[in-house]
Amino acid sequence: MPIDLCRMDQALDKSLEAAVDPSLWPEILDKLTAAAGSFGANIIPANARSPDLIIATESVKPCLEDYFANGWHINEWRLRGIPLMMRDGTMRDQQYTTRDQFEHLEYYRFQAEHGIGRTCIIGFSSPEDLLCLTLHRTLNSDVFSDEEAVVLQNARERLMASAMIMRGMSASRIGGMVDAFRATGVAAIFFDRFCRVTEVTPDAERLFGEEVFISNRTICSRVPAVTTAIQKRMRSITTEKWLKPNEPAGSITIPRDGMRPMVLRIQRLGGNLPDFFAHSVGVCLIEDVGRKQRQNQQQLRQLFALTATEAIIATMISQGMTLQTVAKDRSISYETARTHLRSIFGKTNTGRQAELATLLTRLNLVDLPASAL
Repeated sequence: MPIDLCRMDQALDKSLEAAVDPSLWPEILDKLTAAAGSFGANIIPANARSPDLIIATESVKPCLEDYFANGWHINEWRLRGIPLMMRDGTMRDQQYTTRDQFEHLEYYRFQAEHGIGRTCIIGFSSPEDLLCLTLHRTLNSDVFSDEEAVVLQNARERLMASAMIMRGMSASRIGGMVDAFRATGVAAIFFDRFCRVTEVTPDAERLFGEEVFISNRTICSRVPAVTTAIQKRMRSITTEKWLKPNEPAGSITIPRDGMRPMVLRIQRLGGNLPDFFAHSVGVCLIEDVGRKQRQNQQQLRQLFALTATEAIIATMISQGMTLQTVAKDRSISYETARTHLRSIFGKTNTGRQAELATLLTRLNLVDLPASAL
């Protein structure tokens, strides 16, 4: 049996340290490779395989680059062994591949070009988000034997423990953020790498309605195009693709009947854990524009002793609206609007609309209109 039990044990001990320091995983894979007499190793999710979600030894990285570049991750032959892995904890090529298939299938010929022969894959983590640790042997090496499979099935228990610790640590970190957001009144929805909702703050729940709601752990809107835009943005921020010019950028505006819109800002969460161990990878921050505007108008009244009407007009003027538009919106005459504006100028010690807009922007009570930039 090529597996060195002592070296395997030491490598697996390191996996518990990696629960605290994820930077140790490449070193652990090197040690597991050596202990198993293998060519190389990698960890990759069984579902949603992506070059952004993989840890690998240097020896197999060229193969993995071609694996994704040539679309083998879409037509992954080894997925047919998943039922075996769910049953036993491991799966080996000879269990679902005949000798003739191994010699002639294009998939294995591609692997052979990189010097890779038979493999044993260990499945660990949760069933709904299965992770695969693959040990690759060279072309001239023997297959993984039944005896070796038992050793690796036992090794799986240590990997399961490490994954549970890492997910628990990630959940604790997110729990701390949720508590902080709850205390400060931030409306936030956390989600995992499958774009499934993991946590929702009370302030976000209060904003739910037809415009934004959760269905089957998915953020939805009554407008299908908005739902699509949200999902696309969530998927985008999980990789560096969100920086590309052709990717959706900025915030997403959610219109509401008879009310100011809501604004969704979707961001990736920082952290030093590989994403496939993370409880949540992103957060959707919801801004109720109408609520913010009402709060700002209240501050305006307190700061400058404005009336309720003057606070509204000051905000509208500072957002770039003309006095004629303000008068029409407020159902007052143009002269009445001018009277209110003169009073606002006097109370804020400004003389022009641009000065008023600049003042309110500096006080963070309005966003400076594009025309003023």
